[in-house]
Amino acid sequence: MLARGPTVVIGLNLLAHPLKVKAIAEAKIKTHTIDAGTLAHFLRANLIPETYVVSKASREVKNVLRHRMFCARVKTMVENRIHALIHRHPETTRHL
Repeated sequence: MLARGPTVVIGLNLLAHPLKVKAIAEAKIKTHTIDAGTLAHFLRANLIPETYVVSKASREVKNVLRHRMFCARVKTMVENRIHALIHRHPETTRHL
């Protein structure tokens, strides 16, 4: 028998790794009720694989480094194209 009246809900924020929670994604019958039950079962059994949430400062540093790596890759690509052109046309680039 279900209790009627006010219910106390304790907030829980948990970020699960989506690729590792395959039982929900591979289920034949997909409803919110069944998915919620599956997640509740995983939570009770401590089977939800958590994922790491990167801080905003770390994300900003990673974005700057990612852009730096992109610029270095483009620089190398341009240098390689210039060397290929010089190699392909040695007679016109002899004075360089």
